[in-house]
Amino acid sequence: MTTFIIVRHGETEANIQQVWQGSLDAPLTERGMRQVQATGQRIGELIAQFPVDHFYVSPLPRTRSTAAAIAAVIRQEPVIDDRLREFDLGDWEGRSFRDLKETEDLWNRWERDPAFAPPNGESPRTFGIRIAAGFHALAAEHPNETVLTVTHGGVISNLLTNWLGGDPRDWREWEAPNCSISVLAPDENGGWQALMANDISHLPLDARFEEDSSIYAVDED
Repeated sequence: MTTFIIVRHGETEANIQQVWQGSLDAPLTERGMRQVQATGQRIGELIAQFPVDHFYVSPLPRTRSTAAAIAAVIRQEPVIDDRLREFDLGDWEGRSFRDLKETEDLWNRWERDPAFAPPNGESPRTFGIRIAAGFHALAAEHPNETVLTVTHGGVISNLLTNWLGGDPRDWREWEAPNCSISVLAPDENGGWQALMANDISHLPLDARFEEDSSIYAVDED
């Protein structure tokens, strides 16, 4: 079976502003740029244990910038893969989390109905199916190899929840910090185990995310 090394992109201006960027994009912050440099160095160390056979990245600039820092260290160029793209809210993209909560009651809608999708967007259910299918396809394409992916927070939290045995509705509990690293490997039962999950120990203290900048911090108001 395939081993996956999964990295979230560095912090962006939209992350700081608590805006749902999804299929949109925003530049990395100064802290985000420090994050990606530290992450490149950490991946450079990890490949001694997990030599990378294939390297894939989501199409969006924030992930490609992150992947570029890793590529400079491991001397391997990533392949753009649309299967790694983020949760798309369609016509609701670019709105703040507070607006989505207060105007659309989005989090509660999803709790009641995981099949709810904004106009021209994805629902948690369709998103989860897409992400699982994408990673299963990568595993089938690269059996017994190590695949490095640079992708998005929603992708990672959804995948960890589904593959590590959680309720799909609990995906927010697996929120991946910017430039976190997860390593998923096969277990004895044909499933997956986390050798590392959302690890940020490689980030300098001044480059780590702040709890109150979580995309769900607005839920606590």
